[in-house]
Amino acid sequence: MLDFLLEQGLNLAKSVEAKAIIVISDRDITEKVVDGITIIPAPKTYTTLLESAISSLETANMDKLLGKEIAEKMLLISQSKDYLSLMLYFRGMGLDGNAVAVTCMDSLKGIILVDFGKGRIQSALEECAERVEPRVIKALLSVSLSIAHKGREGKTIGTAFVVGDVDEVLKRSRQLIVNPYKGHPESVRDVKDPTNWESIREFAQLDGVFVVDEKGYIVSAGRYIEVQAKDVKIKPGLGGRHLACAAISRETNAIAIVVSQSGGDITIYKDGEELLQIPATIL
Repeated sequence: MLDFLLEQGLNLAKSVEAKAIIVISDRDITEKVVDGITIIPAPKTYTTLLESAISSLETANMDKLLGKEIAEKMLLISQSKDYLSLMLYFRGMGLDGNAVAVTCMDSLKGIILVDFGKGRIQSALEECAERVEPRVIKALLSVSLSIAHKGREGKTIGTAFVVGDVDEVLKRSRQLIVNPYKGHPESVRDVKDPTNWESIREFAQLDGVFVVDEKGYIVSAGRYIEVQAKDVKIKPGLGGRHLACAAISRETNAIAIVVSQSGGDITIYKDGEELLQIPATIL
């Protein structure tokens, strides 16, 4: 069945000039390019989550349909477009045009045409680009995903990056330790250079946050935010790091990116509000 769906999905992709086909299946799929169209397997973690969500809805009692668990699963299904958008974004593909999703699971088989248009992901990234270079945001999100997945020495870690409006951020924070980036040239402080990500992962174990300027150069690590978080609202279950980062984004023009230690989800804050949350299952 999967081979048939892939063949039909490829025909559809050609007819609408789609850039990629994303395959959501529990079968092992090798990424490849066919006739200029990239075929990308979705992570098995996402396939499992989606399968579980659909199965839960199929077996749910009607009197529980409004329960929190069912609502969360329905939200997961409805956010599939966002998920596919982010997958392509992190693979260096644009967030315009079309993509085809081929789904081959026990609970759902079919072909979906996704028109990205002016979606939620694009809007969020454009809002960030008003203050910070897009390449910087993409690099920080990429290294954040790396931290979420790899952790350090087998342990999960959480961290945060406060980007832009550096002078104001420094006024509202203090150094917890000796700044490990002080005095170093821009070349080793550039978050856009993947060769520097190993040191970022190492220093992510420190308490405090990274402070990064608009061009992507790390100003400091191990910085403690000192701002009032009164009336700042974050999702239930998130901790002090999220609260402090939401608060600093409210008091300054900085963008804050937080990696959750529990679960690895990544949250972006701007003007004190959550702009976007990226699940750790994205890659």
